[in-house]
Amino acid sequence: MRSDREKRCLLCEAVISKEIDSREHLIPNSIGGRKKVSGFLCVGCNSESGDNWESALARQMNPLSLFFRINRERGDAPYQNFQTTSGDEWVLNADGSLDLPRPIFKEHKNESGVEINISARNMAEAKRMLKGVARKYPQLDADELLEKAQKKSNYSQNPIKFNLSFGGLDAGRSFVKTALALVSTTGVSVSECEHAIQFLKEQESEPCFGYYYEKDLVLERPAGIPIHVVHVNGDPDSNLIRGYVEYFGVMRVVMCLSSSYSGSAFSATYSIDPTKGKELDLDVDLDLTSTDIRKAYDYEKWDGNAEVTPSRAAQAIVQPSGGRNEQRTHRQTLDRQAQSRCGHGH
Repeated sequence: MRSDREKRCLLCEAVISKEIDSREHLIPNSIGGRKKVSGFLCVGCNSESGDNWESALARQMNPLSLFFRINRERGDAPYQNFQTTSGDEWVLNADGSLDLPRPIFKEHKNESGVEINISARNMAEAKRMLKGVARKYPQLDADELLEKAQKKSNYSQNPIKFNLSFGGLDAGRSFVKTALALVSTTGVSVSECEHAIQFLKEQESEPCFGYYYEKDLVLERPAGIPIHVVHVNGDPDSNLIRGYVEYFGVMRVVMCLSSSYSGSAFSATYSIDPTKGKELDLDVDLDLTSTDIRKAYDYEKWDGNAEVTPSRAAQAIVQPSGGRNEQRTHRQTLDRQAQSRCGHGH
Protein backbone atom coordinates (compact mmCIF):
# COMPACT_ATOMS: atom_id res chain seq x y z
CA MET A 1 0.00 0.00 0.00
CA ARG A 2 1.34 3.41 -0.96
CA SER A 3 1.19 6.47 1.22
CA ASP A 4 -0.70 9.51 -0.06
CA ARG A 5 2.64 11.06 -1.08
CA GLU A 6 3.44 8.03 -3.23
CA LYS A 7 0.16 7.84 -5.10
CA ARG A 8 0.75 7.59 -8.83
CA CYS A 9 -1.48 7.96 -11.84
CA LEU A 10 -2.94 4.63 -12.88
CA LEU A 11 -2.08 5.22 -16.54
CA CYS A 12 1.08 7.34 -16.84
CA GLU A 13 2.45 6.56 -13.33
CA ALA A 14 3.27 10.21 -12.60
CA VAL A 15 3.30 11.06 -8.89
CA ILE A 16 -0.03 12.75 -8.22
CA SER A 17 0.34 16.10 -6.49
CA LYS A 18 -2.56 18.30 -5.45
CA GLU A 19 -1.99 20.34 -8.60
CA ILE A 20 -2.56 17.43 -11.01
CA ASP A 21 -5.04 15.30 -9.01
CA SER A 22 -8.14 15.02 -11.20
CA ARG A 23 -10.52 13.73 -8.50
CA GLU A 24 -11.91 11.21 -10.95
CA HIS A 25 -15.62 10.31 -10.95
CA LEU A 26 -15.89 6.67 -9.91
CA ILE A 27 -18.92 6.26 -12.19
CA PRO A 28 -18.76 8.71 -15.10
CA ASN A 29 -20.62 11.99 -14.61
CA SER A 30 -22.05 11.54 -18.11
CA ILE A 31 -24.38 8.80 -16.82
CA GLY A 32 -25.08 10.30 -13.41
CA GLY A 33 -22.05 9.36 -11.30
CA ARG A 34 -21.33 11.47 -8.21
CA LYS A 35 -18.65 9.87 -6.01
CA LYS A 36 -15.07 10.97 -6.72
CA VAL A 37 -11.75 9.33 -5.91
CA SER A 38 -8.46 11.12 -5.30
CA GLY A 39 -4.93 10.04 -6.14
CA PHE A 40 -6.12 7.82 -8.98
CA LEU A 41 -5.62 9.68 -12.28
CA CYS A 42 -3.72 12.82 -13.19
CA VAL A 43 -5.60 15.60 -14.96
CA GLY A 44 -4.08 14.77 -18.35
CA CYS A 45 -4.93 11.07 -18.26
CA ASN A 46 -8.39 11.81 -16.91
CA SER A 47 -9.02 14.12 -19.84
CA GLU A 48 -7.69 11.66 -22.42
CA SER A 49 -9.60 8.67 -21.06
CA GLY A 50 -12.71 10.82 -20.84
CA ASP A 51 -12.44 11.85 -24.48
CA ASN A 52 -12.14 8.22 -25.57
CA TRP A 53 -13.45 5.65 -23.10
CA GLU A 54 -16.09 7.68 -21.27
CA SER A 55 -17.34 9.29 -24.47
CA ALA A 56 -17.92 5.86 -26.02
CA LEU A 57 -19.82 4.72 -22.95
CA ALA A 58 -21.87 7.94 -22.79
CA ARG A 59 -22.97 7.59 -26.42
CA GLN A 60 -24.12 4.02 -25.86
CA MET A 61 -25.95 4.85 -22.65
CA ASN A 62 -27.44 8.18 -23.81
CA PRO A 63 -30.90 6.78 -24.74
CA LEU A 64 -31.25 5.48 -21.17
CA SER A 65 -29.83 8.69 -19.70
CA LEU A 66 -32.53 10.63 -21.55
CA PHE A 67 -35.34 8.21 -20.79
CA PHE A 68 -34.63 8.09 -17.06
CA ARG A 69 -33.77 11.81 -16.90
CA ILE A 70 -30.62 11.20 -14.96
CA ASN A 71 -29.51 13.77 -12.43
CA ARG A 72 -26.03 14.79 -13.58
CA GLU A 73 -23.65 16.79 -11.42
CA ARG A 74 -22.61 18.86 -14.44
CA GLY A 75 -24.68 19.58 -17.52
CA ASP A 76 -27.46 17.57 -19.12
CA ALA A 77 -27.47 14.46 -21.27
CA PRO A 78 -27.35 15.58 -24.92
CA TYR A 79 -30.61 15.52 -26.84
CA GLN A 80 -31.04 12.74 -29.37
CA ASN A 81 -33.19 12.03 -32.42
CA PHE A 82 -35.61 9.11 -32.27
CA GLN A 83 -38.32 7.68 -34.48
CA THR A 84 -41.74 6.62 -33.29
CA THR A 85 -43.25 3.26 -34.12
CA SER A 86 -45.19 5.05 -36.88
CA GLY A 87 -42.01 6.50 -38.42
CA ASP A 88 -42.34 10.09 -37.18
CA GLU A 89 -39.13 11.79 -36.04
CA TRP A 90 -38.72 13.62 -32.74
CA VAL A 91 -35.90 15.06 -30.69
CA LEU A 92 -35.93 13.92 -27.05
CA ASN A 93 -34.44 16.43 -24.60
CA ALA A 94 -32.92 15.87 -21.17
CA ASP A 95 -36.04 17.28 -19.45
CA GLY A 96 -38.29 14.79 -21.25
CA SER A 97 -39.70 17.34 -23.70
CA LEU A 98 -39.98 16.60 -27.40
CA ASP A 99 -39.01 18.88 -30.28
CA LEU A 100 -39.32 18.64 -34.02
CA PRO A 101 -35.99 17.57 -35.56
CA ARG A 102 -36.34 20.36 -38.12
CA PRO A 103 -38.84 23.11 -38.99
CA ILE A 104 -41.66 22.21 -41.40
CA PHE A 105 -42.63 24.44 -44.33
CA LYS A 106 -45.52 23.46 -46.61
CA GLU A 107 -46.70 25.55 -49.56
CA HIS A 108 -49.83 24.56 -51.48
CA LYS A 109 -51.26 26.50 -54.41
CA ASN A 110 -54.99 26.32 -55.07
CA GLU A 111 -57.64 28.27 -57.02
CA SER A 112 -58.01 30.90 -54.29
CA GLY A 113 -54.28 31.51 -53.85
CA VAL A 114 -51.47 29.97 -51.85
CA GLU A 115 -51.82 28.16 -48.53
CA ILE A 116 -48.69 28.16 -46.36
CA ASN A 117 -48.25 26.08 -43.19
CA ILE A 118 -45.26 26.54 -40.91
CA SER A 119 -44.25 24.50 -37.85
CA ALA A 120 -41.23 25.90 -36.03
CA ARG A 121 -39.41 24.74 -32.90
CA ASN A 122 -39.59 28.17 -31.25
CA MET A 123 -40.92 31.65 -31.92
CA ALA A 124 -37.54 33.01 -33.07
CA GLU A 125 -37.36 30.31 -35.72
CA ALA A 126 -40.98 31.01 -36.72
CA LYS A 127 -40.13 34.71 -37.13
CA ARG A 128 -37.18 33.94 -39.43
CA MET A 129 -39.34 31.63 -41.54
CA LEU A 130 -42.16 34.17 -41.81
CA LYS A 131 -39.78 36.89 -42.91
CA GLY A 132 -38.56 34.56 -45.65
CA VAL A 133 -42.18 34.03 -46.74
CA ALA A 134 -42.74 37.82 -46.74
CA ARG A 135 -39.77 38.32 -49.06
CA LYS A 136 -41.35 35.87 -51.50
CA TYR A 137 -44.82 37.32 -51.05
CA PRO A 138 -44.38 41.07 -50.32
CA GLN A 139 -48.10 41.55 -49.78
CA LEU A 140 -47.85 39.59 -46.53
CA ASP A 141 -47.08 41.28 -43.22
CA ALA A 142 -44.66 39.03 -41.30
CA ASP A 143 -45.16 40.84 -37.98
CA GLU A 144 -48.94 40.55 -38.25
CA LEU A 145 -48.66 36.86 -39.04
CA LEU A 146 -46.30 36.35 -36.13
CA GLU A 147 -48.82 37.94 -33.75
CA LYS A 148 -51.39 35.41 -34.94
CA ALA A 149 -49.00 32.46 -34.58
CA GLN A 150 -50.03 29.96 -31.94
CA LYS A 151 -47.56 28.43 -29.53
CA LYS A 152 -48.59 24.98 -28.43
CA SER A 153 -47.06 21.76 -27.11
CA ASN A 154 -47.31 18.64 -29.19
CA TYR A 155 -47.01 15.08 -27.92
CA SER A 156 -46.24 12.01 -29.93
CA GLN A 157 -49.26 9.78 -30.37
CA ASN A 158 -47.03 6.74 -30.74
CA PRO A 159 -44.21 5.34 -28.60
CA ILE A 160 -40.65 6.31 -29.47
CA LYS A 161 -38.51 3.29 -30.26
CA PHE A 162 -34.81 2.85 -29.74
CA ASN A 163 -32.24 0.10 -30.02
CA LEU A 164 -29.95 -0.12 -27.01
CA SER A 165 -26.57 -1.37 -28.22
CA PHE A 166 -23.47 -1.54 -26.04
CA GLY A 167 -20.00 -3.00 -26.25
CA GLY A 168 -16.60 -2.30 -27.75
CA LEU A 169 -13.14 -1.93 -26.24
CA ASP A 170 -13.37 1.78 -25.43
CA ALA A 171 -16.51 1.33 -23.34
CA GLY A 172 -14.94 -1.83 -21.88
CA ARG A 173 -11.93 0.14 -20.70
CA SER A 174 -14.30 2.58 -19.01
CA PHE A 175 -15.90 -0.33 -17.10
CA VAL A 176 -12.52 -1.63 -15.98
CA LYS A 177 -11.25 1.81 -14.98
CA THR A 178 -14.36 2.29 -12.84
CA ALA A 179 -13.71 -1.02 -11.05
CA LEU A 180 -10.09 -0.02 -10.41
CA ALA A 181 -11.23 3.34 -9.05
CA LEU A 182 -13.25 1.46 -6.43
CA VAL A 183 -10.27 -0.81 -5.65
CA SER A 184 -8.23 2.33 -5.00
CA THR A 185 -10.60 3.30 -2.16
CA THR A 186 -10.05 0.02 -0.26
CA GLY A 187 -6.39 0.53 0.65
CA VAL A 188 -5.32 -2.13 -1.85
CA SER A 189 -2.93 -0.84 -4.51
CA VAL A 190 -4.33 -0.94 -8.02
CA SER A 191 -0.92 -2.27 -9.07
CA GLU A 192 -2.18 -5.63 -7.71
CA CYS A 193 -4.65 -5.75 -10.62
CA GLU A 194 -2.31 -6.92 -13.35
CA HIS A 195 -4.93 -8.01 -15.89
CA ALA A 196 -6.81 -4.73 -15.65
CA ILE A 197 -3.70 -2.57 -15.95
CA GLN A 198 -2.48 -4.52 -18.97
CA PHE A 199 -5.85 -4.13 -20.68
CA LEU A 200 -5.94 -0.37 -20.04
CA LYS A 201 -2.37 0.30 -21.11
CA GLU A 202 -1.83 -2.11 -24.01
CA GLN A 203 -4.04 -1.72 -27.07
CA GLU A 204 -3.59 -5.33 -28.21
CA SER A 205 -4.09 -6.98 -24.82
CA GLU A 206 -6.94 -9.36 -24.09
CA PRO A 207 -10.09 -7.73 -22.68
CA CYS A 208 -10.61 -8.62 -19.02
CA PHE A 209 -14.38 -8.14 -18.97
CA GLY A 210 -17.45 -10.02 -20.14
CA TYR A 211 -21.23 -9.60 -20.06
CA TYR A 212 -23.00 -11.65 -17.42
CA TYR A 213 -26.70 -12.56 -17.31
CA GLU A 214 -26.76 -16.10 -15.94
CA LYS A 215 -28.22 -14.91 -12.64
CA ASP A 216 -28.86 -11.67 -10.78
CA LEU A 217 -25.77 -10.85 -8.71
CA VAL A 218 -27.32 -7.85 -6.90
CA LEU A 219 -28.84 -8.88 -3.58
CA GLU A 220 -32.29 -7.49 -2.76
CA ARG A 221 -32.43 -5.45 -5.94
CA PRO A 222 -34.77 -2.45 -5.55
CA ALA A 223 -37.73 -2.77 -7.90
CA GLY A 224 -38.15 -0.29 -10.73
CA ILE A 225 -34.96 1.70 -10.12
CA PRO A 226 -32.33 1.94 -12.88
CA ILE A 227 -29.41 1.42 -10.50
CA HIS A 228 -25.70 1.86 -11.14
CA VAL A 229 -23.59 -0.62 -9.16
CA VAL A 230 -19.85 -1.16 -8.85
CA HIS A 231 -18.43 -4.01 -6.74
CA VAL A 232 -14.94 -5.40 -6.23
CA ASN A 233 -13.60 -8.13 -3.98
CA GLY A 234 -10.27 -9.76 -3.32
CA ASP A 235 -10.00 -13.44 -2.34
CA PRO A 236 -6.54 -14.78 -1.40
CA ASP A 237 -7.85 -18.37 -1.41
CA SER A 238 -8.59 -18.20 -5.15
CA ASN A 239 -5.98 -15.48 -5.79
CA LEU A 240 -8.67 -13.46 -7.59
CA ILE A 241 -9.61 -9.80 -7.55
CA ARG A 242 -13.02 -9.68 -9.19
CA GLY A 243 -15.08 -6.74 -10.41
CA TYR A 244 -18.69 -6.13 -11.33
CA VAL A 245 -20.16 -3.05 -13.04
CA GLU A 246 -23.85 -2.53 -13.78
CA TYR A 247 -25.42 0.53 -15.38
CA PHE A 248 -29.14 1.35 -15.44
CA GLY A 249 -29.89 -2.18 -14.23
CA VAL A 250 -29.38 -3.33 -17.82
CA MET A 251 -25.69 -3.40 -18.74
CA ARG A 252 -23.98 -6.00 -16.49
CA VAL A 253 -20.27 -6.84 -16.67
CA VAL A 254 -17.95 -9.12 -14.69
CA MET A 255 -14.16 -8.87 -14.65
CA CYS A 256 -11.08 -10.67 -13.43
CA LEU A 257 -8.80 -7.82 -12.39
CA SER A 258 -6.12 -10.14 -10.98
CA SER A 259 -5.46 -13.87 -10.74
CA SER A 260 -2.38 -13.61 -8.50
CA TYR A 261 -3.71 -11.77 -5.45
CA SER A 262 -2.30 -12.91 -2.10
CA GLY A 263 -3.20 -10.05 0.23
CA SER A 264 -6.00 -9.81 2.78
CA ALA A 265 -9.59 -10.46 1.73
CA PHE A 266 -11.55 -7.31 0.91
CA SER A 267 -14.88 -6.27 -0.54
CA ALA A 268 -16.39 -2.93 -1.53
CA THR A 269 -19.62 -1.85 -3.22
CA TYR A 270 -20.82 1.51 -4.45
CA SER A 271 -24.30 2.04 -5.89
CA ILE A 272 -26.45 4.99 -6.84
CA ASP A 273 -29.88 5.87 -8.18
CA PRO A 274 -28.88 8.15 -11.09
CA THR A 275 -32.36 9.63 -11.40
CA LYS A 276 -31.95 11.28 -7.99
CA GLY A 277 -28.19 11.30 -7.48
CA LYS A 278 -28.81 9.33 -4.28
CA GLU A 279 -26.38 6.72 -3.00
CA LEU A 280 -27.90 3.30 -2.24
CA ASP A 281 -26.93 0.60 0.24
CA LEU A 282 -26.70 -2.57 -1.83
CA ASP A 283 -24.54 -5.67 -1.88
CA VAL A 284 -23.38 -7.97 -4.66
CA ASP A 285 -22.81 -11.72 -4.55
CA LEU A 286 -19.74 -11.92 -6.77
CA ASP A 287 -18.42 -15.34 -5.81
CA LEU A 288 -17.52 -16.43 -9.33
CA THR A 289 -14.64 -18.73 -10.22
CA SER A 290 -12.05 -17.85 -12.83
CA THR A 291 -13.78 -20.40 -15.08
CA ASP A 292 -17.14 -18.60 -14.67
CA ILE A 293 -15.56 -15.28 -15.58
CA ARG A 294 -13.73 -16.79 -18.55
CA LYS A 295 -17.04 -18.10 -19.85
CA ALA A 296 -18.45 -14.57 -19.59
CA TYR A 297 -15.52 -13.37 -21.70
CA ASP A 298 -16.51 -15.96 -24.30
CA TYR A 299 -20.22 -14.89 -24.25
CA GLU A 300 -21.30 -18.11 -22.55
CA LYS A 301 -23.06 -16.17 -19.76
CA TRP A 302 -25.25 -14.36 -22.25
CA ASP A 303 -28.22 -16.58 -22.97
CA GLY A 304 -31.40 -15.33 -24.58
CA ASN A 305 -33.31 -18.14 -22.88
CA ALA A 306 -31.97 -17.47 -19.37
CA GLU A 307 -34.05 -16.06 -16.53
CA VAL A 308 -32.03 -12.81 -16.67
CA THR A 309 -31.45 -11.27 -20.13
CA PRO A 310 -30.76 -7.69 -21.23
CA SER A 311 -34.29 -7.37 -22.62
CA ARG A 312 -35.93 -8.69 -19.46
CA ALA A 313 -33.67 -6.53 -17.31
CA ALA A 314 -34.65 -3.49 -19.39
CA GLN A 315 -38.36 -4.26 -19.21
CA ALA A 316 -38.22 -4.63 -15.41
CA ILE A 317 -36.83 -1.10 -15.14
CA VAL A 318 -38.31 0.72 -18.11
CA GLN A 319 -41.96 -0.18 -17.62
CA PRO A 320 -42.40 1.10 -14.03
CA SER A 321 -40.16 4.10 -14.68
CA GLY A 322 -42.11 4.89 -17.81
CA GLY A 323 -45.29 5.11 -15.75
CA ARG A 324 -43.71 7.66 -13.44
CA ASN A 325 -42.45 9.70 -16.37
CA GLU A 326 -45.91 9.80 -17.94
CA GLN A 327 -47.35 11.26 -14.76
CA ARG A 328 -44.77 14.05 -14.87
CA THR A 329 -45.06 14.99 -18.55
CA HIS A 330 -48.55 13.77 -19.51
CA ARG A 331 -47.06 11.57 -22.18
CA GLN A 332 -43.55 10.14 -21.95
CA THR A 333 -42.87 8.38 -25.19
CA LEU A 334 -40.09 5.85 -25.12
CA ASP A 335 -40.70 2.37 -26.41
CA ARG A 336 -41.04 -0.28 -23.71
CA GLN A 337 -39.22 -2.86 -25.81
CA ALA A 338 -35.54 -1.95 -25.73
CA GLN A 339 -33.45 -4.29 -27.88
CA SER A 340 -29.90 -4.91 -26.68
CA ARG A 341 -26.70 -5.95 -28.41
CA CYS A 342 -23.19 -6.05 -27.07
CA GLY A 343 -19.69 -7.06 -28.03
CA HIS A 344 -15.98 -6.46 -27.50
CA GLY A 345 -15.36 -5.48 -31.11
CA HIS A 346 -15.13 -1.92 -32.35
